[in-house]
Amino acid sequence: MPRTHAPHLWERQARPVLEAIAAASDLEPTRVVVVGNAGSGKSTMLRELHRILADRTAVSLLTDAIDPAGVPSSHILLVDDLHLLSAAQVDALVARSEDPDASLVVASRPFPRREELAAITRSLERSRPAIVLGHVSRSDVLTYLGGRDRAISGPCVDHILEFTGGVSWLACETLALHDDRDCADDSTHRALRRDVEERVVHRLDTIPPSLRHAIEALCVVDPGHGLARTDEDDVSVQGYAEGLLAPSGHPVPLVRAAVRHTLPARRLIDLSASIADCIAHSTDDGTGALDWLGVHDSTMSSALVEQADRLLERDPRRALALYDAALECGADEADLAGRRAQSAWASGRPEVVGEILEIASRTPASRDAQRVVDASAALWSQRGMMRMSEATYLAVPPVSPESHTRAAIAAVGVGTPPSWDNPSAGGLPSTTRVAMDLLDRGLRGTLSPAGVESAVGDLVRASDMYTSAGSSAPTPELPAVIAAAAAIGVGDLDTADTIIRSAIHGGQAGEWARTRLLLWEAWIAVQRSRPLEARAALDHAVQTAPSLPAREEFLAQAVRVSITRRYEDVALLEARWKEAADSIRHIEVDLYLLLPLTELVTASARVGDTARLDPHFTRALEIVQSLGAPPVWSVHLNWAGIQRGILINRPDELTPHAHALVAASHHSPIAAVMAQAGRVWTSTLAGSVDPDAVEAAAHGLSAAGLAWDGARLAGHGASRSSDRKVSARLLSCARELHPIESVRRSADSEEEDAASAPEGSALSERERDVARLVLQGKTYAEIGQTIFISPRTAEHHIAHIRRRLGATSRSDLIAKLRIVVEQAG
Repeated sequence: MPRTHAPHLWERQARPVLEAIAAASDLEPTRVVVVGNAGSGKSTMLRELHRILADRTAVSLLTDAIDPAGVPSSHILLVDDLHLLSAAQVDALVARSEDPDASLVVASRPFPRREELAAITRSLERSRPAIVLGHVSRSDVLTYLGGRDRAISGPCVDHILEFTGGVSWLACETLALHDDRDCADDSTHRALRRDVEERVVHRLDTIPPSLRHAIEALCVVDPGHGLARTDEDDVSVQGYAEGLLAPSGHPVPLVRAAVRHTLPARRLIDLSASIADCIAHSTDDGTGALDWLGVHDSTMSSALVEQADRLLERDPRRALALYDAALECGADEADLAGRRAQSAWASGRPEVVGEILEIASRTPASRDAQRVVDASAALWSQRGMMRMSEATYLAVPPVSPESHTRAAIAAVGVGTPPSWDNPSAGGLPSTTRVAMDLLDRGLRGTLSPAGVESAVGDLVRASDMYTSAGSSAPTPELPAVIAAAAAIGVGDLDTADTIIRSAIHGGQAGEWARTRLLLWEAWIAVQRSRPLEARAALDHAVQTAPSLPAREEFLAQAVRVSITRRYEDVALLEARWKEAADSIRHIEVDLYLLLPLTELVTASARVGDTARLDPHFTRALEIVQSLGAPPVWSVHLNWAGIQRGILINRPDELTPHAHALVAASHHSPIAAVMAQAGRVWTSTLAGSVDPDAVEAAAHGLSAAGLAWDGARLAGHGASRSSDRKVSARLLSCARELHPIESVRRSADSEEEDAASAPEGSALSERERDVARLVLQGKTYAEIGQTIFISPRTAEHHIAHIRRRLGATSRSDLIAKLRIVVEQAG
């Protein structure tokens, strides 16, 4: 068909039908139905059909003065706005549509949905498919622009289609107003969009008020969340028919923006409950639905706060967005301080908590004061200042039973035995309340030498219940951490591991707690001689929070030092120690940091820098002494003191700790194991090696969760025995308790040869271990102690290495070893 007319946006969609009609025989009836929303070009298309058909046949356009029944069937009857006709006219058109020889062309909107209109459409579609207008594609726009000799850049076309939703009347209005000169400084088409928004507002003024209100409600909520309506489907199709909603019922982006920019404050207030509900169920964090509100009204702020309260435990990040929006709408800042602080804390945003608390400290106390106190105490603890947590609760005494338990955690953490009973509360107990009651009872129970197993059981149940409760409230220390530390205190690493893993899997305490729990998982994995698991958990923790708070940073450094001390060389340990030293300056030790502190105490002695840890070690001893030296919390600290004395060769400094362990032995099996191991170790270092006693003590330490220490004891015994059989036996014991590699070696792996070396490598894996230690300047004895082999075996390995490398002197050997080690990575 030659193009003799100006193209329209619908041209590409309708052209095949128009061409078919133009080519049809005069004897063939013309039967077409055109369906489209407002502004889609239905009337323009009818005029185009009239132009095509008028030259060859009789054509009539239906008006009020024409009776459809009186139009001959051979005449082509054109009907516009079928949906607006009277019942009598529609009935006549139904009859005409049922006559297959009658020519009829109708145009209609998709609403209202009346059976008579549907019957006409079905009859006409038997001749040819309906022409459906309303939304246009990129190809439609390019065809339209090409016919009008206009050029608009591809990115501009794409952007226009995006914010108009492809609705033809909006796209047409926008294309008509578009000016490339404006795009140079306005790539987002802000000015263009505002111009078209005015036309949208005008169209909204022309539709029924009830429909306008329904569309306004849809425009102020998230596009993925519809409001509850009994006639939701009707509203969607009506809005679509008006060219304001997409077929899905969601507002077109340009329509949404127009409504949000012009909606009166009173209307926003009427919709406040729906807005809050929408934000609560939106797919983002809610901020996108809030940035345009700003209506100062108590109804609006109350609706936002009410919805935020519902989300506080389940979705604290979204709750914080709602609370902040409520402030913008006029809510009282002091009344929301505690809930905002809790939601920020649970979202893992301590910096926001600090800002909120700084403001709260300058305002009068509110009904939310207890949450403010809890958040403040938790924040001080996270900063490594548990004494300030206790001071917070002393300044503002706790009111609720749960906060009483949190206050007890802080008090015990700094060495203050709780002197009050947790108050009872009326009503049915909540899961959180039961968890905190168990935690309070278990924590107090650990301070007494008797009934420790029962206390640990209470703490395990407290952790499980707290996880089930789903509480994200701030607390000075996590129930899982307290329970795991207590389990380690009785020598049960497996239970400690289960506690932490269960807490991680269950999401205990929400997003903020995940990093701390992962670090404890790493810590326990090291103690269980699982370095790969430890490194994986440590890496995961750092990924969840690249910038660690002081408490978490201290624990992370302790894990790194612990891994290095067990599986790397002294040079790397010294480097790790320097990194850890800075984190030590930023914290004050408390009861729940004693275990990582013991690792650093031992490491400081290993690298000869005990002075740096002396104040923290002294403070740790003061804490446990002020609590009555309960074995659960004191034995590992005393054991670290013994290790420290051994490493710096100061028997006088280990004596008090040995006596403390002996005193605790009456109530603590792990203390008895440590006390016996201490005696055997002292005798061994003095040159009196009893292999049975050494082996028994080493296995006892391993059973108590100290496999690394047991291996070291056996290694020391082997290095100090002059009996080769005893040395081999104790070295075998050391390797069994704590293999230096992640995979256990067989008993005869000590005499490896080149057959076990990787292809292209000059040395076996064990020989490379020895080579690294030689480069550090270690003696045969020191090499043996480090990797649990005898000095004689170390000498044998070095001789074998010399022969394999063809070294002619010690300096030549060192030079060649450097090359081999560097190549091995």
